[in-house]
Amino acid sequence: MLDLFFWLFLMLLISIGVQTWYRRVHTRGLKAFLHILAFVGVFVHEVAHYAFNVLFGVKTGKVKVKYRSEDKMRVAPHGSVGLPEFERNSFLQTFVGSVAPLFVSTFLFLFCVDIIFNIQTDAWVNVVAIVFCVSLFIGSEPSGQDMKLIGETFKRDPKYSIYQIALVVASGLIVWFFVDLYFIYLPFEVLYYIEYFFFVILVYFVLKTAFWIISSCFSALKRPKFPSIKLLTRRRRFKMFAPRKLKEKEAQW
Repeated sequence: MLDLFFWLFLMLLISIGVQTWYRRVHTRGLKAFLHILAFVGVFVHEVAHYAFNVLFGVKTGKVKVKYRSEDKMRVAPHGSVGLPEFERNSFLQTFVGSVAPLFVSTFLFLFCVDIIFNIQTDAWVNVVAIVFCVSLFIGSEPSGQDMKLIGETFKRDPKYSIYQIALVVASGLIVWFFVDLYFIYLPFEVLYYIEYFFFVILVYFVLKTAFWIISSCFSALKRPKFPSIKLLTRRRRFKMFAPRKLKEKEAQW
């Protein structure tokens, strides 16, 4: 499982380097070719945002991927995914949705590596895989806006955010020490990383449900009993049983 973190970190470093090089290239033919690859990378980037947001229960809006700038005066591949109810999202929902392009691009990159080095294919397939990897490098890095959203969500409820982080760490350690999926034969190495990723999610939900049950049991035991209605004055009865305004709760994944 540690191999996955190594690949994610390596993918992030390569992405930063390739994006820096892409911005500094001014050769017309090469720049036009890189613009096309960047558009493909942006498409993967935004689809990853959308897919993970849907997977983790985040309400999403329109997905936009554009080849030219907003004023249409120059080529500037970019995109966005609408979040109409961002204030309802928990820290973990925002974090997973924001770093989704890095996860998806890393998985696709490892799949391309398997095709190039471990599978006998035609030469043109390997060339396409290499070119696709360059597009992944350009689009895999989380944007500044993505990181800003993570910070805003953490500040909204720091205690619950830390609780979610602790559950994720515990889930990762449990999967790392007690789950071995290599006895199952899978045709590609990257599929094992994807399996571990989903097992961490599964264990996270199991732990969260277990803690919720324990917390509910303790709350029920400590819940104070109401005094007899006959012993209450009219004003106290009115205050106790008066209807209260319901507040809309934030989504807590």
